[in-house]
This record gives sequence, C-alpha cells and structure tokens, in this order.
Amino acid sequence: MQTTARLLALACLCVASTAFAAESSTDPLRVLSTTPLPHVTGGDFDHFAVDLAHSRLYVSAEKYGSIEVFQLPNGEHLASVTNVAKSPHKILLAHNGQELFIADAGDSNVKVVDTNSFEVKKVIPLDPQPDSGVADSKSGIFFLGNGGAQSHRDNAYISLISLADDSVLGRIDVPAGQLKAMVIDHATQRLFVNMRDKNEIGVIDLNTRKLTSLWHVPGPSRNSAMAFDPKAGRLFVGSRAPGKLFVLDASDGSVIQSLDIVDISDDMTFDSQHQRLYVTGAEGLDVVKQVDPNHYAIEQHINTLGGKTSIYVPSLKRFYVVHTKGPQAAEAGLQVLSVR
Repeated sequence: MQTTARLLALACLCVASTAFAAESSTDPLRVLSTTPLPHVTGGDFDHFAVDLAHSRLYVSAEKYGSIEVFQLPNGEHLASVTNVAKSPHKILLAHNGQELFIADAGDSNVKVVDTNSFEVKKVIPLDPQPDSGVADSKSGIFFLGNGGAQSHRDNAYISLISLADDSVLGRIDVPAGQLKAMVIDHATQRLFVNMRDKNEIGVIDLNTRKLTSLWHVPGPSRNSAMAFDPKAGRLFVGSRAPGKLFVLDASDGSVIQSLDIVDISDDMTFDSQHQRLYVTGAEGLDVVKQVDPNHYAIEQHINTLGGKTSIYVPSLKRFYVVHTKGPQAAEAGLQVLSVR
C-alpha cells in the first residue's frame, strides 16, 4: 500500500511538472542564463553592438566607463575595456567588425577603436553630449545626436559621420535640448528622432537633410525608446513617468493606440518575424504582440533585475538584457533569453 501511494504521488508530481512545463513553453521568451559582472559597480549601461562574423557582443557602460565584451550566443564574458572612453553611449561596428565607433559623452567626441587591439585609431571632435544615433547601411552614414542643452544652445544637432573615412559630412539642426532614439524609414527616406525635452518627434528628409515635421507625443512624456515596423508603417514610442507605449501612424504621426508598459523604457525592438515588440525598462521586459496593425497587447512580462538596455539578434533567436548593480540586483549582469 505504501509503495502504491508513493507511485501515485510520484505520478501526480510528474503530471504537475509536465503541466507547468507545458504552460511555460507557451511563453515567447525564456531566460536561459545570467552572466555576472561583479566588477561593474554601478551606473547605467547604454547601447549594444553585435558582431555576428566574430561572435562578439559589445555593450557600453556609461558611468563605469567601459566597453564590455561577450561571446555569442552564450553570453560568456570576454573582456572589460576601460581605457578607451570616459562615458561611452552609442556604439557602432564598422568595416566587418574591425572598428568600433564609440560616442563618448565624457570627451565630446567619437572614438574609432580597433577591435583587435582596442587602440584608439581616430578621434572625431563633436559638440558636447554625443548620445543616441543610428547607422544607414545604404548611405554609409552614422547619424548621431549631440549638442543642445549640454552645449548651452537652443538647438541640438544630428552629426553625419562617414563610415568610409571617419569624416564629418555635416549636421542637421534640430530644435531640442536632448535627442534620444532614432530610426530610419528607408522606403520614404525619412529619419525619426525622439526630442525628449520637447515631447516631440522630429521627422527629417534624408534627401534634403532638413527637418520637415514635428509630431507631438501625448504627455506627460519623456519619449526615449523607439522602434519601427516598415511593413505596417507603425512607429513605436516609449514614454516615461508613467510608462506608456504610443503606436503612431508613420505617414502622419497620428496616435493609433496607447498602452501601459514598463516605466523608464530605454530600448525597444520590433521583431518582424513574430510580429512582436520587445520593450525593456527599469521595471522589466514587456513582450507586446501585434493583434493587427492597429491593436497591440502585452503578451508576457519578465523581470530583468532593472535592466533596460537590450538587443535582439534574430539569426541566433537570442535576446540580451544587461542590468547594473542596484536595488534590484546585488551585482551587474547580462541576461540571455531564448526567443521562440
């Protein structure tokens, strides 16, 4: 009888475990591992860069003043480079991963670094506070925001940096004190930029290199994160305090939908294959599914230990989030998640 009871209990436990596994298997994202970074003792991380050819993942630690290097796809920590930038923000790989462009807000410049030796090959002077930007692979131009309030000027600038010869081709004036995330609509040759202090989005014609429109973001807002769905023509904007996702029609800037999301969102990525939006903020990761181009809903929430800097690598089916040491985590670390 005792043996039978034990067998029945074991069977019930197996069924319960199977049911739990089946339930969790429906989640689109799953945490696989966390790589500890005990040497990063505080301060935010800012941007990732991916080098698939050499299986490397880079992230900038803006307060600690380092570039952290990881192995793909497992997230093994390879190096902490602390001698190339004072306060690194946007980073960008060029020349088949041989060069890393680092927007250094601490030195008001962009440093071009050899990724083999981590020696600084060139310094490109800019106005203060180079921060967010985007690269256009078609034109070979790196669009980088700088200037504004940090320069004690009314306008910020988008500097145009040639990836071919590391030269500054010009700059575009933008009426804002601080510029954040940017995305490019290649079909219409427009660049969208978050003007955080103005609660606006600047629309720039890349052919004329002129600001053509200003779109208002409903407030209260500190619009920072941004993503784009070119097929549906939808622009996604993350605002703070409270955390909101605004879905805009990219043809005219009209608001299609607003949705409560994690606060202090810093990165968001649109996954065109799965029709999902991944939003990371100080309160975690929200996976937002596209019901149709006019309707979106939160599908999953994941604790990222305060990590709000993230990147999705579709070919690896991996999502990476880095968190700092703080109230939610005893030490900094990199979370590796699988995307189903």
